Amino acid sequence: MRASATTLAAEVSELELAALTTLLKRRRLKGPHLEIGTAAGGTLKELMRCYPDAERPRFVVVDPMRYFSDQPAIVRKNLASAGLDPDRVDFRVGRSWPEFQRAERAGERFAFMFIDGSHKIHHVTEDLAWTRLLEPGGVVCFHDYNRNFLGVVLPIDRFLARYRNYRVIEQVESLLIVEKTAASTADEIDAWDRLRARIINIFHQLQASARKRAPRAGS
Repeated sequence: MRASATTLAAEVSELELAALTTLLKRRRLKGPHLEIGTAAGGTLKELMRCYPDAERPRFVVVDPMRYFSDQPAIVRKNLASAGLDPDRVDFRVGRSWPEFQRAERAGERFAFMFIDGSHKIHHVTEDLAWTRLLEPGGVVCFHDYNRNFLGVVLPIDRFLARYRNYRVIEQVESLLIVEKTAASTADEIDAWDRLRARIINIFHQLQASARKRAPRAGS
């Protein structure tokens, strides 16, 4: 079981959490806020606490809720412990891509996104599709953006190189903060991007399997 299931703490560092909360308190973004991957809801709790009850925007959480047993109940308990009403959060239990498609068909838009889901390259690529629903002037934050997680770094770097209407505001440890400066002229993630990411993921899996089978030096 993940430690956060017991501690109910955020799975970001103190510095990263401070950067997130400072960002929200300064910007006072009005539109809906999205979190992809919530674990025990520790980060979600702190993000929601950035706003007074009367001014808090709608929060949407997308998560398969399979990180540990009783995850939905633990997340709700965590929010309630901070005086936050879990019924005011729109929990969408499912995988990122199908939920994105539903949100796009519904014409949803978001002012803020915090993405901290699976670290596999094809999953991160699908999470990036949500930026299509990010309002110009909105902010998307990526966690675990460091060389220990190439499945996170590679698709984000490719994305930022292709779309100049996204600019990096700041990086705090493994938290990358990006602003959408203008509407995109093309869909951020298409079918080819998803196929390419899945092929690369298979290659990564084969590499990892080969490393495990390789004899160790001196053995």
